[in-house]
This record gives sequence, structure tokens and C-alpha cells, in this order.
Amino acid sequence: MLKIGTPPLITTTLVIINILVFIYGIISNTQNAIISHYGFVPNELFHSRYIGDSILRLFTSMFIHAGIAHIAFNLFALAYMGGFAERSIGKPKFIGLYLVAGLGGAIFHGIISSYILGNGDSVLIGASGAISGILGISAAMGDIRGYYWLAIQVLYVFIGSIASISIAFAAHVGGFATGLGLTKMLIEIERRKRNPYKNFAN
Repeated sequence: MLKIGTPPLITTTLVIINILVFIYGIISNTQNAIISHYGFVPNELFHSRYIGDSILRLFTSMFIHAGIAHIAFNLFALAYMGGFAERSIGKPKFIGLYLVAGLGGAIFHGIISSYILGNGDSVLIGASGAISGILGISAAMGDIRGYYWLAIQVLYVFIGSIASISIAFAAHVGGFATGLGLTKMLIEIERRKRNPYKNFAN
């Protein structure tokens, strides 16, 4: 039985994993090498015949952060919103949607970067897409804070552009849309299971 105040297991685990990866990179002085070898490069996925490594990087890039501000902002959003989303849809769906939203955000960012902006050789790192997916889950489940956090992210991107800080806005948007859309789909599937004849006329 889940007690009030019990930390959400998957959310807490994700926060710890991201922190450990970041600390390891700093302590071992391999942060740049980790980013280079495990960050996602869009052009390597869309313009290469050897995409196996790029597919792996889609996953690994979700757990890499560039600096304190980067990881702090992302993990604060995850810790703040993750518990609600995890409890709302359950642990298996939560981790599944987290990863799929991360993929969705990275791929959407990659499409924009490679085919529109022409900067597909830039490395994408960070949990922004996956965490934006969590915001999308929360929004779909009726928690308006999900939209508030998306607005904060948009503001953060705007400030970053002024300060010449590279922020993957498309990854945020793609992740949020993926989380929101898939959660709404799951809600509809569940609704149809409970009321299989509701949409049929008598």
C-alpha cells in the first residue's frame, strides 16, 4: 500500500541515474568524451547508412547534461511533476512514456535541425524531451501545472536565445506533444474498455 509522502519509485530512480551520470563525468573528467560518444547527432541518423549507433544515442543522450544549470532545471521539473504523472498512469506506463517522449523529442528536434535549420551536426543531450513528455502526461491527466511548466520552458528558451545559450526548443515541444498525445490515447483506450458499447447507437 502506497503511503502518503512515499517518494515515487520511477521518478526518484530517474533523478538518481541522471545525477550519477553527471557526477561521474565531472569527477572522472570525461564529461566531454561522454557527450561526444553518447550524445545524439541528428545528421548521423538521417544522413548515414549506419544508424545503429545513432539509435543507441537517442536513448543515452537522455541521461547526459552539460552543466549544473542544465541538470538542475531538468531534474527540478522531473521531481516536481513526475510523482503526479507516475501515480496517475502507473509505473510501467510512466517509464514507457518517459522513454518514448524522450525519443519523440529527440527525433522532432533532429528533423527540425537537419532539414530546416541546417545544424544537424550539433550534439543533442539532456532529459528535456523526456521530461517535457512528463509535463504532457500531467496536462492530459488534468493537472494544469503541466502547461505552466511548458510555458516556463518556453521562457527559459527565450532567455537562453538572448544569452546565446543553445537550447533545443524542438525537443521540448516534441516531447510534450508525444506525452500529451499518447496519454490521451491511453485514456481513450481505457474509456472504450470500460464502456465498449457507448459509441454504438441502439
